[in-house]
Amino acid sequence: MTHMSTIRRAPQWPLGFTLIELMVGLTLGLIVIAVATTAFVNVSSNRHDMQRTGRQIENGRFAVQLLADDIVNAGYFGEFDPRGVGPPATKPDPCSANLADMKSMVMMHVQGYASSAAKPSCISDVRSGTAAVAVRRVATCVAGTTNCDAAVAGQIYFQATLCNAELANVPISTQYAVDAQPSSSFSFHKHDCATAANVRAYVMHIYFIANNNDSGDGIPTLKRAELGANGQFSIVPLVEGIEDLQLEYGIDTNGDSMPDAASDDPGTFGGCAADPCYITNWLNVMTVRLYLLSRSSEATPGYTDTKTYALGSRTDGPFNDGFKRHSYTGTIRMNNPAGRRE
Repeated sequence: MTHMSTIRRAPQWPLGFTLIELMVGLTLGLIVIAVATTAFVNVSSNRHDMQRTGRQIENGRFAVQLLADDIVNAGYFGEFDPRGVGPPATKPDPCSANLADMKSMVMMHVQGYASSAAKPSCISDVRSGTAAVAVRRVATCVAGTTNCDAAVAGQIYFQATLCNAELANVPISTQYAVDAQPSSSFSFHKHDCATAANVRAYVMHIYFIANNNDSGDGIPTLKRAELGANGQFSIVPLVEGIEDLQLEYGIDTNGDSMPDAASDDPGTFGGCAADPCYITNWLNVMTVRLYLLSRSSEATPGYTDTKTYALGSRTDGPFNDGFKRHSYTGTIRMNNPAGRRE
């Protein structure tokens, strides 16, 4: 009987990494992680910078549109032609809460304050070297109608008659009213002399650049003083990052509605000093050219702004800081005062 011997082999256990292989693997892994991290940081930084730039550009465009939409409607008083009222006797104060003043100011559709001029008393924290502008008009919608707020007690409103019997009354001050609701002054009628005439909110806006959005935050912001209830003004932040606003006004000197001269301060144009000259020059303003400088809300690492920016007769910069900026310009025709001269 033949016996076959069985040869047993030792099990082949897998061999582990040597210390050198482990170190090489760890080093390669760290290199891959470092490259990936750097790429991720760069992409995130670029995306964040693009977002900052996008917000800055959008804020600038929005600020220009806000100003343009309001200025283009300056001097709008619904169905009423304010030329019959004539100019006010003295230089108007856009911050005045006096109803008689508001009623006499209807011809003063716009009133500006150059960069070096003293600003109205109802605005504060005004950024040095910037301009301001006051716009006077009524709301383009009728109080209480669709998409228009109902009349609010204490708010200032405007109403004018279209009824021939009421139009026959003299002087013209008896043909329109500026008063706070509720008031018996709003008793005028439409053409049929039976339907109540439209009542519109009296709008007084003063645009300016403030040093801060919130107190002490250092973010320059376009703000607006708004006439509210009981003749009180409130300050409303509109667009942050707006660093400068300059304005140039087109003055019609021959009554054809077209600008014949330009000035950043019509109140002093042509050597004007007295109130009658000041008022006449502002009544002749038909266009507003605005210059606006928008700044990013955050500094960009590694960036230095060494540019200069031409804003009309004024030049800003270089700022030598990390904020990116963009300038905007546009000319707005005030259709109501200009259209009445055509």
